[in-house]
Amino acid sequence: MLSRVGGQTGGFNPTSPGFGLPLPEQIAEVLADEIIERKFSPGSKLPEPALAERFGTSRAPIREALYLLDQAGLVERTPRRGTVVKAYSRREIEELYQVRITLERLALERICEEPEMVDACLATLEPIIREMEAAQDDPMQYRELNYLFHRSIIVVSRSGLIRRLYAQLEGPLKIFLRRMFFAEDAVQRSLNEHLEILAAIEEADAEKAQQRLEKHDMDGMRRAIASSLPEQPTAE
Repeated sequence: MLSRVGGQTGGFNPTSPGFGLPLPEQIAEVLADEIIERKFSPGSKLPEPALAERFGTSRAPIREALYLLDQAGLVERTPRRGTVVKAYSRREIEELYQVRITLERLALERICEEPEMVDACLATLEPIIREMEAAQDDPMQYRELNYLFHRSIIVVSRSGLIRRLYAQLEGPLKIFLRRMFFAEDAVQRSLNEHLEILAAIEEADAEKAQQRLEKHDMDGMRRAIASSLPEQPTAE
């Protein structure tokens, strides 16, 4: 959910992917996009009256939209401060990536057990890889394709439980991915790692695919921590 509508400054565009959803979901889609793109920084308040005025609605749909964002891990709701954009600690980022690794390992195990699932996975991932190769000079486009590659592994596994659990990670993961591919050689390194994962899946070698994907995710975790947390002073 919470990723289909582009950021708008108010109102809704009937041609947008989120149009036709219930009003709270439309509002949540817009705000999610803006949080992911850091138009709201961590700790920013999201007051219901101001949002109701912005979107031209009562506070009830706003309250429900904020609940959806809370469930997606993008905001925190507290009795005194109200709703604020969530700031992730180092430990929370580590835990989130550890859960991601666990779910992706389970998905790969299911896929590699059956030749037809391997074929379905390759048919899904190979076109994404070709697009990733073509998008090497566009970090923003590459970011979306990187996200799609990982999500496709989850979807192809055909496990409703894995898919539902993974959906709870998607909002925070998109935040961490936002600036990850602007560093020098980041895209090329990432592409090579995805090609290695794809080759292991083609061999139906679950252990090799899991090891390569875990190494890739751990590298992503370290970059997420470096880009999301302020530098700590070194001890004298």
